[in-house]
Formats: sequence, C-alpha cells, structure tokens
Amino acid sequence: MSEVPGMLSHWLKNQSLVRFSSGTTELEQVAYSNTVVTPWVGPRIKVSKSCNVTTAALGQSLIYHIEIVNTGNRTARVRVVDLLSQATSLLPNSVLRNGIPLPGVSPAQGLPPAEITPGSVLSYHFQVVVVQVPPSLQLMNQAEVYYEFDTSEGRTVNGREQSNMVVVGMETSRLEVSLQADRTHTFAGDILMYTIMVSNPGFAAATDAYVTVTLPQGTVFIPASVMINDMFAPQVTPDNGIELGEIGPGNTVRIQYRIQVAGELSSEQLSSIAVLTYITASRRENVYSNEVTLLIVDPQISIVKNVSPTSAAPGDSVRYHITVSNNSGYAVDAKLQDVLPEALSFVEGSMSWNGVKRPGAKPGAGIDLGTLTARSGLHIAFEARVGSAASSTFVNQALLLYTYRMPDSRIIQRRLISNEAVLRLQAPVIQVLVNVVPDSVEQGGTVTFQVNVTNTGTLSARVQLGNLLPPGAKWLAQEAGHMQLHVPEYSTPRYLHIGELSPDMSKELAYAVQLDSEYTGIQRGYLTAFYTYELNEHKRSGESRSNEYSILIEDRDE
Repeated sequence: MSEVPGMLSHWLKNQSLVRFSSGTTELEQVAYSNTVVTPWVGPRIKVSKSCNVTTAALGQSLIYHIEIVNTGNRTARVRVVDLLSQATSLLPNSVLRNGIPLPGVSPAQGLPPAEITPGSVLSYHFQVVVVQVPPSLQLMNQAEVYYEFDTSEGRTVNGREQSNMVVVGMETSRLEVSLQADRTHTFAGDILMYTIMVSNPGFAAATDAYVTVTLPQGTVFIPASVMINDMFAPQVTPDNGIELGEIGPGNTVRIQYRIQVAGELSSEQLSSIAVLTYITASRRENVYSNEVTLLIVDPQISIVKNVSPTSAAPGDSVRYHITVSNNSGYAVDAKLQDVLPEALSFVEGSMSWNGVKRPGAKPGAGIDLGTLTARSGLHIAFEARVGSAASSTFVNQALLLYTYRMPDSRIIQRRLISNEAVLRLQAPVIQVLVNVVPDSVEQGGTVTFQVNVTNTGTLSARVQLGNLLPPGAKWLAQEAGHMQLHVPEYSTPRYLHIGELSPDMSKELAYAVQLDSEYTGIQRGYLTAFYTYELNEHKRSGESRSNEYSILIEDRDE
C-alpha cells in the first residue's frame, strides 16, 4: 500500500499479486490484480519542539517553542500538554499561541484547545526558570499533542502525537586546590607552615565550599594559627574543615596554618593532602590537592631488654640484658635509666658494658653511655635479686635519653622506652578439699573421707597426703575414687602418695576409717599435703592444709 504524492491529495493505492506454477512446468508465474485507489481523509499532525539555548545555569530563563503542523486534509482540534522538568518553574503568563498571550494557563495542566486547518501551523512559546540542578545535569522535556477530528460520516476520531525530546545541559563551576609546605625536611618537635590555594577558573560560582586536611600521624595543630587571605581565623582547624562560603568565577582564596611534629613517628616521612568540597549545580563535589611529603630526620635508635631466666622463685637472682643499637648514619649521645620493680633489688657490682665491669654504676640512678657512633651497638647487663611479693609478675622497662645534631646545627633530644621485660614468680599451688560422710556417728562407727587434691599453680608437683586419720582411728579400706591407692591389707598408712599433679590437674580418692570406740564429742582435723617441685634446676618443697572437717561422735548407749 502506498500514498499518492501531493500535500493535499491524500490517496491510498493498493494492488495484489499471485505467485503460482502449473502442472506442466515448474516455472513460477505471477499475476497482478487491478489497482484499487482509496481516498485518505484526516489531519496529519507533526509536532516539533526546541529551546533557545543548549546549555543553562541555575537561575537562568529558558524559552521553549512548540510548533504544530497539519499536513492532512481535515481540520483538527488540538490540545497541548507539556510536563515540565521538576528542576524548572513556569514564568506566569508567559504562554503565547501564535504570538497571542494565554494568561493563567500552564503547559503542564494542558493548554486550551485550538483548531488547526489543513496546511496551517500553530506556534506556542512559553518561558521557564531553572530552579535547581538535576542530578543528571540535564533538563529533558517532551511535549504531547492530543487531537480529534470529524469524518464526513459524522464520526469523531482521536489521536496523539509526541514531539522530539529537548535536552538542555547544565553549566557547573569547577574549583582547583593546591597544597604547599615551607620545609622539605623536618624532625619531631619542629613547627611547619602549610599553604592551601583554592581557585575558581570556571564561569559559575561555587557555594558552601570548605577545605579539610587530615593531619599526618604524629603531628598536632597549633591553635589559632589559621589565616584566610591574611586574616586570622582562630576558631577553625584544618582537620575539622575550614569554611570558605561562595567562591566566584576567577577568585582565589589562600589559607595558611601551622602544625607541630610531635610524638613517636612511625615512618620516615609526613604526607598531607587537602580535600576541597563544594556545591555546584545542586550537587556536592570533592577535589583533591597534590600530595605534600616531608622527610623526617630521625636517627634509628632501638633499645631491647630481656631477663634471664624468665621464671624465678623468691630468693633467686636474675640477670637483665639491655641492648642499645644505632642503625642510622647519625651519632647520638645517650644516657640509660632503669628503675627496678619494688620486689627486686640491684646486686652491687654486677653492672657491665660490652662485657666490661662498671663498678659503682647503678641502673636506677642513670648511666651515661657516651656517644653511640653511626651503626654501632652497646650491650648492658646487671643482676637483681627476687624478694617476696604478693604479685606473681614483674614488668620492667628501660628508658633511653639521647641527643643528636641536625644538618642545620640544631640539637634535638629524644627519649625511647624499651620493650617490657617480664619476670614471673612460679610455683605449684596445692589445694586439698576433704568431706567426711556421715558427719555424725556412734562410738567406734565408720566414716568415709572423700578427698579432692588440685594443683592451681603454674608448675607440676609431686604430692603426698599426711594426717590422714583422726586420733585413735583405724584405716579400713579404700573406697570408690578416680585414683587407686596401694595400701597393704591390715596396715594403717601414715602418708598417701598422690603422685605428680600438673597445673590445673585434680585427683580424687576416698577411704573408710573406723573411729575410736572410746571417744565422744566433736572430733576436728585437717589433712596436710606435702609436695616437692623443681624450678631452674633447683629442688624445692612446700606444704598446704585442707579445710577443717568435723565429726560428731555420740555415745553408743544414748
């Protein structure tokens, strides 16, 4: 089906064809029908839309133009609907149709219907204002035209056409930030000045601008040192953000602040980056400055302390070893101080450096080590005696004070604390719990001693129990328990050998006893654990008592 050319001559012509082949030949043949020409009746609506600009900024006015052309052969009644972008707002009474104002109307709600005759054009204009910047940075808009016409038979036909999509780009501002420092080398305790330059080389203003600098680890901000364009700003700090407000096109802001290098530095350099945040086109942007790196001049001094042995008992002597190393190319002058825990006492005359005795030197009073040359080391050793103490662990650290000279002749003093040297008091702790069942019997009655022996200490011990029987009582036999006792029949043992108990280990046993047939009243007593153990190749011994038991012995005649 095809249309006969001509603007107002609307005809539709149609022709059919048949493909066939006869039985006598396999050749395909074609037969065409006559041509049928049908007149085409109706409007032909074409909608186009445009804007007076391709890019816009916040607050700018835009003029949209909608043109409707009827290339058909029937008059149509048209109604224009244009849903505006939420980022724009219609200027009141700005709608024109063929140059004639249409007061009080809105394209979003639909413009008043109008007739468009064949071959004529309807032209609409209206203005909007950009009230916000969309996240996509584009204003997208498309108009719709609803139309209807009457046929010669009296029928009403409806239709709809859409315009092309109009896209307007949003203009935004662009800020730049740079960071500088007044030194290239520094040291712990030095004071540095940083300068931040913020500029707007763009063509639109940026709002709500602020810059933030995270201070390098080991540095502190000097209060009230911030200056903005040579004006002091004592209430702001770079790490919390410095507010700059609006920065117009072509403007530059200079910010200066000071920090102090302090504390123990974990690296050989300090690095900083400024982060600038601002709003443009209703969207927040982040811009990062160049990285500024300062080299740290810091001699690599280390101090390591240990104790030998690491476990001891009261009365033992231990030996402390301290190694001071200079792994850098700078010489330092050093002094060592080591205050021992209260339960430890320094052994006079035991101090030595690199194997050479130093009579009169005491760690608690401070030891002048002299000059440690580049890449050298010093080993200090001394002895201490362990006294009695409630604590089972002694933690000790040594303090090193040293000075060095910078290339610019400044003298710097530093202090360094060694690692912890831990000395532990170790011994077994034997606990005995006894329970007598029953706790009330007649004269000469039989009771069972239920015993639990536990080692809650830190060392293993060999244990035996004593004071097993009340006065006048006789051993009968072993009863149920986790531990089997080897007691000859008809004998009364003085001790029971429990064997070796490791830390956190328990053993249970039970034995029957016949009480004195002549005794009445309450009989009390306790068991005694005797144990031996070894520490640092020395044999030691100890004893502990159980809880007190009581047995009520009643007269047999009562």
